[in-house]
Amino acid sequence: MELQLITLSIQSRLDEFERLFAETLQAPGMDFQPLLNFVSAKKGKRVRPQVLLLAAQLCGTPNRKSLEYALILELLHTATLIHDDVVDDTKERRGQPSVMAKYGNRAAVLLGDYILSQAITKGVSIKNLKILQILASLAQYLSEGELSQLISTSGRLIDEQCYFEIIWKKTAVFLASCTEMGAISVDADTETTEILRKIGKNLGLCFQLRDDIFDYYEQGEIGKPTGNDIREGKITLPLIYALRTAPKEEADEMQALIQKQDFSSENIRKLLSFAKVYHGIEYTQAKMQEIKGETIRLLSHFPASESKQAMIMLMDYIIERRK
Repeated sequence: MELQLITLSIQSRLDEFERLFAETLQAPGMDFQPLLNFVSAKKGKRVRPQVLLLAAQLCGTPNRKSLEYALILELLHTATLIHDDVVDDTKERRGQPSVMAKYGNRAAVLLGDYILSQAITKGVSIKNLKILQILASLAQYLSEGELSQLISTSGRLIDEQCYFEIIWKKTAVFLASCTEMGAISVDADTETTEILRKIGKNLGLCFQLRDDIFDYYEQGEIGKPTGNDIREGKITLPLIYALRTAPKEEADEMQALIQKQDFSSENIRKLLSFAKVYHGIEYTQAKMQEIKGETIRLLSHFPASESKQAMIMLMDYIIERRK
């Protein structure tokens, strides 16, 4: 399923967003403009602006405020990606050099800070306390999620509840903020806004669950090194489930590898195979379907429309995507 087909009904607004985003990454007379041009040229899927605009369209007509809110969130997202690449020592993103690889760590951190300052400036300029509260909470949750994940990579085993708390904070809260701000931009009522926040959370949870499944397949299929999460000490749901359900002797052996952080190529293969043999992938896929079912129930609040169907298709896209 092509993302462009899902977002056809908001394409004109997305085009406006792209112009606005490109304008914002212009710093006339500044000698670091080439760095901003490098970032501006690296267009991603724009999932966050798409989710915000679809949420706005579900309960109104996307407007200038919708675009401004989408811009703030995408600037924040861009800044966090640049910083994440430094933290994770990521040399490539979407098959292209990361900012860190191209310009070095110091430039990447400072450029991320600059783009973050642009997001803050835009946020203050809209003079809406509710939006500022959402943005402040989002920034806090993102930091908490990354810190919690960092601690969990030190050999400490985590359970399913802890895992979902981490992915809520590091991924799902972002899409929850998108749908909430989309609703606010068109003056949706409180109940509708809360429903859309829950829908955004579900989209984000499934996005991360699907990302975590990618770690169990060959690089050629999804463009990501197999076992990379495990190599970094990130224990995700497929492995958590296998550790909980496998015979004790086998589970204890795998837990010992994790706690010793003995992530040789051979041991990574063992852990990947272990998670597959004990149905960790199937369990994670079933979780996504469960969350999809809840999302469809939440969407029953809205009348039939092109944007409602697009939101369901977006959930399917997230669950089924190959990269």
